[in-house]
Amino acid sequence: MKIYWRKVLGLLIAFGVFNVEQARAQSREEFEARNQPYHPVQEIQPQFAPADYISLFSNMSVDDLRATMLKSWMHGVNPAYYWQPEMEKAYQAGGATAPGLKAKADANYLKLLQDISVGSANPGSVGNDIKFVKRAFLSPKYLQMLVSASGSRPDLVMDNLAPQNPPYIALRAAMAKLYPACADGTWAPLKPFKKPLKLGTKSVGVIELKNRLSLLGYQISSFDDTYDKETQLAINDIQWNLHWKPDGVLSPGGRTWKFLSVSCKDRTRQMQADMEKMRWFPQTFPEKYIFVNTAMTYFGLVDKTQPERFTMAFKTINGRPARKTPTMADNVVRVILNPYWVVPPTIFIQDKVEDIKKLNYWEINSYFDSHNYEVWNKEFTRRLDPASINWWAYDGTQDADIYIRQKPHLGNALGIVKFELTNAFAIYLHDTNQRELFVEANRQLSSGCVRLEKPLDLAEYLLRGTQWTRQAIESTIAKPGQVMTKDTKIPLKEPTAVYIGYITSQMFSDRVIRFTEDAYKQNNKVLSLMRAPF
Repeated sequence: MKIYWRKVLGLLIAFGVFNVEQARAQSREEFEARNQPYHPVQEIQPQFAPADYISLFSNMSVDDLRATMLKSWMHGVNPAYYWQPEMEKAYQAGGATAPGLKAKADANYLKLLQDISVGSANPGSVGNDIKFVKRAFLSPKYLQMLVSASGSRPDLVMDNLAPQNPPYIALRAAMAKLYPACADGTWAPLKPFKKPLKLGTKSVGVIELKNRLSLLGYQISSFDDTYDKETQLAINDIQWNLHWKPDGVLSPGGRTWKFLSVSCKDRTRQMQADMEKMRWFPQTFPEKYIFVNTAMTYFGLVDKTQPERFTMAFKTINGRPARKTPTMADNVVRVILNPYWVVPPTIFIQDKVEDIKKLNYWEINSYFDSHNYEVWNKEFTRRLDPASINWWAYDGTQDADIYIRQKPHLGNALGIVKFELTNAFAIYLHDTNQRELFVEANRQLSSGCVRLEKPLDLAEYLLRGTQWTRQAIESTIAKPGQVMTKDTKIPLKEPTAVYIGYITSQMFSDRVIRFTEDAYKQNNKVLSLMRAPF
């Protein structure tokens, strides 16, 4: 499995004393904000009338507008919404000069540009875990500049207005491969079979299976009826990306079979939803950025500012469906070695208090000591005796007036490194005390934050050029059995952009299109809010 992950992760980037004021900053409001919508600062664009934009399309012919709208599927929208059947009927009957056709084409082309650029689904309507607001469409002035620079070619304007960030570009490449396969029948339904298909099996169904795997981009050299090693490796890869422990077997009616039985249209709709999500992010990413895909549970860092393009990739553990990791954009601004962990209110009530209620009075202090927990008052000005608190009074119906804080040590819930972001939702990247979970296929296990498989590698990279070498970091972090009395905060010279998205489909640098299940139940909601779903 280690060899498998080294291969897959290589493909993921194609793309002193406790400070009271510090503790107060980690207040209840900060933690409760996790479930509030995010309203980032943005330039508010004035509202313009459609006519202010449509006048810019005067030099675009109906023929070119038609051709552009008919191929808008490449950007994950339904062409029939823009170039409508009645428009095609008028075009076939009267050509480009059919009465009213140009005006209708101009109006619908404007809708297309808006949908391609900023999306039609309002992210705030998808769920509280989406920490974006819908971006404003560009002004007529800037659209005019783009139209002029594109030579009034509607296809170039469309392509240039679409997101240029790497995840979107990869999704567009995947759509370009699968959408035509739906139309021409290349993606054919797999016929049911009666016996499990596994290494060495001979069956006519294997031929169909190999064709499907090849279409998805897997390396298939022989298209005979034998279930060979390449087929087994492809099935293993599919199972792993679905967060299942791979066995390389395709059983009749089994989970892998059900995955492969999903229709071509539904797969393109899945990619369509993911493309819409990427419109919530900045159109372009900076030269250096981090992208965390919470659906596929991986971390990627790209730094093009280096003489040789630098990348880093590894596994993550992120929010389970009941406690989703938010979709958001932020910056990492500080590395904290040996961090304290202040238990968030949700975990405090639902997890910790319930554990404490199972203890008798004489076991409470021992429980806190063994976990290196402390109890503090609401203002973080006074440390309390855990046994003096009536834990049975906390039933989730009232706000907690105390906090539990865990001292820095190797077994701290945040591990030995925390990467501080700027958001008010208590979401950050960090190490973990459950490092054994990174070998699991299903890693949607956390309470919202993102746990990193290789936090020391990231810390070393972000702190390069400072006194904090790998040796200095390792000499500072807690050792086994050691409980620290303070944390060490290291501000970064410059912030690094962090993008966290829930993307359930992707084409990677090996040209394989991979899918995972929608455990967060986002996709159908996004599609229901879109103006032009397939």
